Order: sequence, then C-alpha cells, then structure tokens
Amino acid sequence: MNGFLKKNWFVCLLALIFAGVSVFYIYDTNHGKLKGKTVNGEDVLYEINAQDVTAAGLYDSLYKTYGTSAVASLIDKAIASEAVATTDEMKTNAAAQAASIIASYQSNYPTDYKAQLEKVLIQMGYTGYDDLQQYLIDNAKRNEIVKQYASDHFDELKIRKISYILVKFSEDSEKTEEPNEDEAARMKAVDDALAGGEFADAARDHSEDSSTAPNGGYLGVVDVNTTTLDEAFLNAALALDEGEVSDWVYSESFGYFRIRNDASTKETLEAGTETTSETNEAGETEVTVGNGQSPYEELIGSYDTSLDEIAMWEKANEIGLDFSGNAELEAALKKYYTGE
Repeated sequence: MNGFLKKNWFVCLLALIFAGVSVFYIYDTNHGKLKGKTVNGEDVLYEINAQDVTAAGLYDSLYKTYGTSAVASLIDKAIASEAVATTDEMKTNAAAQAASIIASYQSNYPTDYKAQLEKVLIQMGYTGYDDLQQYLIDNAKRNEIVKQYASDHFDELKIRKISYILVKFSEDSEKTEEPNEDEAARMKAVDDALAGGEFADAARDHSEDSSTAPNGGYLGVVDVNTTTLDEAFLNAALALDEGEVSDWVYSESFGYFRIRNDASTKETLEAGTETTSETNEAGETEVTVGNGQSPYEELIGSYDTSLDEIAMWEKANEIGLDFSGNAELEAALKKYYTGE
C-alpha cells in the first residue's frame, strides 16, 4: 500500500494546483480564446511526435476522469510511452506489485476493494480497476526517465553516496561546538578505531545512531537538493572528495559527525549495482550478481523528490512536446513542472 501511494502526492498536488487553472485553460481553448493549430476544425492543445491531442478530446477526458489531474497525467503518460519502451521486466514487476496492492485492498476493504481501488485509479487519470498494471508500468517508465536525468546531471547535482559515525551530545550537556569531557572521550574512541581500521567497522562499533550503525554507518545517496538532512552535515558531505573522511562536524541538533564520501563519481556509484556476465578462459559463462538497486532510484526515492517534474519536462521538450500556439497552457504547465 505504501509503495503504491509513494508518488501519488504528484497527482494530488497537481489536482490542487490545476483546480483553478487547467479547466479554465481547456474551457477557454474550446471557446476560442487560446487559438492555435487546428485539426478537422478542432483546436490542438499539444503534440508529441506528430500525434495531435485536440482540445475536444482532452476536454472530454477531463470530465470523464475527474478533470484536473488528467491533464498532467495524460501528458506524463504520453511522454513515458514515447520515451521508454515497455519491457518484459516492467510487465513482470507490475503484475507482482498489482497482486500485492489488490491483496492489501482486499484486506482493508473486503466487500468493495475493487470500487475503492478503481476510485484511486480514476483520480489519477485512468479508466478504472483494470488499469492497475498499466499505471504501475507507466510509473516504472516515469521512474526510468527521472533516473536517467539524475545520471545525465550527475556533476550538477553533486550526487554522493554517504556514510557517517555519530557521537551524540551527553545528557544535560550545553550542546556546544566544543565537546565536553565525556563527548571528547567517545570521539577519541572513534578516531582511534578509524586510525587502525575500516570506516564501516568503526561505525558498527562506535556510532550512536542505531539506524545506520548496523550497516556500517551507511546513510544513502544524496545530492545538492536534499532538504531532509542537517544543513551542516549536508554541506560537509558534499564538500568531500571520494573516499575522504571529514573532520568532526558539529550539528546543533544531533551531536558530532565523522562523514565519509563513499562515492562521488558515476563509475564508483554505479559499480556493483548491475548483474554482469563474462566468459572465462575455459569458455564458461560466469555471472556476477550486483545488489540490483539503482543508486539513482535510491536518491529520488529517499532524498531528492524534486527531480520528478524537472526530468519529465526536459524529456517532454527533448521528444517534441508542442502546445501548438497555446502559450498560456504551456506557461501554466511549465510553471508546475519547473517552477519557472
């Protein structure tokens, strides 16, 4: 359930923003106020790869599927369909995810789970219950576009894979940049462990953050847009070279950090995530299995949700999204996707 709803904030936000915008633009288009290209006497709202979407068609779609959210949903689906091919893996994953979602809805709504699920899908611009797998495939395609954007803008985003060790403030301490005797003693224990061993081992033995210590202090993949981390921590992490460990970083909220930049190049970040196969000298195929998780998916799923709209807008322009002279509608959508 949580996985299914993870990115639905996009549709909900879109509905709120477009409640007083999109319908007005579509309505005005149908009444001749946003004139542009026409096909068979109908105004064309936008075009992708020479395929025209008319005002009448979109107007009808809006009012059949709760209106406002269908505008961006329709555009997103068109972009994803044009830019990303459907793979067997997407179909397989979508089928498994759909089964899990249906089971969850059956548990929560035993008598009308189909109606409840259909309501959610309709609000997201789909026709109903039978579109669940297609929604999941479309979401996977959108995810691929955003991951590729992150990879293409790697240096600009300052993407880093980060681990850390935390020494917390002592109880009833004044929480100052200068550690007290107890804090300093625990910090020295960390420094001694780092001097004689690996960062991950020191983190497991000495970090006082129970959520990351068991994993060798591993935090995740972050970038310059990350807003959920302590500012002093993030600034220090982004300033590190690959493999470098910071001096002690003071956080007025948490305590004292030693931070390690595990990866800040694409090659290092992406290493170990893919399954590869090679032929050895005996002519046998040797398969090396990576962890299977894309670092970019980790980034956009946990620390930088701002890339979604920007990536989709860039891809829309790349494949030729054309509003056929409807400048006001284009401006409204551009503002939503990019904030400009």
